[in-house]
Amino acid sequence: MSHQPARFGYPFTATTVLARKLVPFLLFTLGIGLLLRAGREYYFWTHPWMVLPAGMLGVLCWLAAVYFFTLLPTVYADEEGLRVRRWGLFWRRIPWHSVVGVHKTARVDLLGWVESFYTVFRWRALTGRRGRVRRAWHRRPVRAFRFSGHIRDCERLLALIEQHGTANNRHEDKV
Repeated sequence: MSHQPARFGYPFTATTVLARKLVPFLLFTLGIGLLLRAGREYYFWTHPWMVLPAGMLGVLCWLAAVYFFTLLPTVYADEEGLRVRRWGLFWRRIPWHSVVGVHKTARVDLLGWVESFYTVFRWRALTGRRGRVRRAWHRRPVRAFRFSGHIRDCERLLALIEQHGTANNRHEDKV
């Protein structure tokens, strides 16, 4: 691989913009409107039964908007491993020696628009008594992150993960 990390992000297409960027914005706006409605009903006390449902729906809309924002991870791959940013501020580093592999989790076909979802797994050490790891081979695969098949250069990312994941599994067989 080159010294520049390879970037795998979502392309700026109409589907991505509408389904993954406009929907969270609309949910956030709806949540603001519902919270304003709950505040108005609380202040004027005309419909006191509307305060709690409107407030809860506003908070749920905000939580749904945050969930939609987490569906767009940005992935960088370099010699050291993978870097994944899902929440906008924080990068999670996954070294290549801890990557198990990638599996196709789901395939959604919606009116001719086919989207595949993939899950990347990494090794996690099993802890024994008093939180200690007994042996190096006492590990289990856990989910690291998920991404959509519409990510730019998805085939290249899948090939990189498979290449490093099978190399790690061959190393595990020798140990």
